[in-house]
Amino acid sequence: MFIGARIIKTGLAITLTIFICKYLHVEAVLFATATAAVNMQPTVNKSIRNAWEQVAVHVIGIIIAVGFGLTLGTGPFIIGLAVIVMLTITTSLKLAQNLDLGALAVILILESSPDHFLADVQLHASAIFIGLGVALLVNRILAPPKFKKQLNEELYTIFQETSIYFLGSLNSFVNSHSLESYTLREPVELKAKLERVMQTYEHAREEFTEKDNPLFFERMLEVNRGFIERGMSINEMTCQRVKRRLAPDSPLQIREVSPEFTQVLHALSVGETRLAQLVRDMVNGMREGLYFGSYEDCDEYWMMFDQALDEWQTTVKGVFYLRALMEISVVATEMRWAHRRMRSLHEIRSNHKA
Repeated sequence: MFIGARIIKTGLAITLTIFICKYLHVEAVLFATATAAVNMQPTVNKSIRNAWEQVAVHVIGIIIAVGFGLTLGTGPFIIGLAVIVMLTITTSLKLAQNLDLGALAVILILESSPDHFLADVQLHASAIFIGLGVALLVNRILAPPKFKKQLNEELYTIFQETSIYFLGSLNSFVNSHSLESYTLREPVELKAKLERVMQTYEHAREEFTEKDNPLFFERMLEVNRGFIERGMSINEMTCQRVKRRLAPDSPLQIREVSPEFTQVLHALSVGETRLAQLVRDMVNGMREGLYFGSYEDCDEYWMMFDQALDEWQTTVKGVFYLRALMEISVVATEMRWAHRRMRSLHEIRSNHKA
C-alpha cells in the first residue's frame, strides 16, 4: 500500500500538535488536532487560504456562541439555533470549507456553563492557532509539493498519448476502405489520465509565474481534450463507413475506391503526415525545453484538399455518396482544427520565448 507525503505530513502535524498542547497545558487537544488535519492541503498556498478561512469561521462561531450563551442561555434548542445562524452567515460569506469545525466550536462553548464562556473562548482560540501554525509549518518545511514539475512531466506524456490516439483515428479513416471490420472503443483510460493531469494543473497553477507561460499550459490541456473528443468523432465516422461499405444492400461499386476518391484520401493522408510532424516538433520542444522551430503555413495544403474534394464531387451522386461526403467533411474539419491548434501552441510558445 502506497503512503504519500501528505499522509505522512498529516500524521506528523497531529503528533506535534498533541505535544505542543500538552506542553502549554491546552486541554482542547481534539480541537487542535482536527484543525491541523483539516488544514493539511495539497499546496502551501491552499493551506494559507484554508487557514484564513478557518480563523474567520471560528471567530464567527465563537462570537455567536458567546452572544447566545450570555443572552439566551444554553440548551439543545439554543445550541441548534446558534449553529443554524452560524452556518447561514458563513455560507453567505462563501466560507463553506470549514463549517464542521465552526459548528463544533459553537457546540463546545455552549455546552459549558456561562461562567466559563470567556475561558472556553481563550481555550478554543489557542487550540485553533496551534493547529493552524503546526499545519502551515509542516506543509512549508517538509517536502513541499512541486506540482509544476509534475505537471510538465504528465503533460509531456499525455500529449504524446492523445496525439497518437488522434493520428491513429485519422489513419484508420484514410484506410477504412481496406478494413474488413472495425470495433469502436471508448478511450476510458486516456480520459482518466487526462482528468488526473487536470487535477495536477489545478494545484500547479498556484505556482505559476509569467515566466512559466501559463497560457501554454491552458491551451495544451484544451488540445489534449480535443484530441480525445475529436478522435472519438473520427472513429465514429470510420465505424459507420466500414459498416456501410460491407452491408449486404450496399451497391457493389462503392466497395471499390474511385481514382477521384483516392485523391481525397491521399489529401487526408498528406494532412495526417503534416500534423504528425507538427506533433513530433512539439514533443521534442517540450522534452528539451527548446524553441519549436518554424511553422509552415497550411494554406496551400488546404487548397489542394479542396480541389481534390471538388473533383470527386463532380463524379458522384446518390445517398451513399452523400454520406461519404458528410464523413469526409467531419474528418477534414477535425483535422483542420488540429492544425490550427498546433499553430496556436507554436505561436504561444515562440512568442513567449521571444
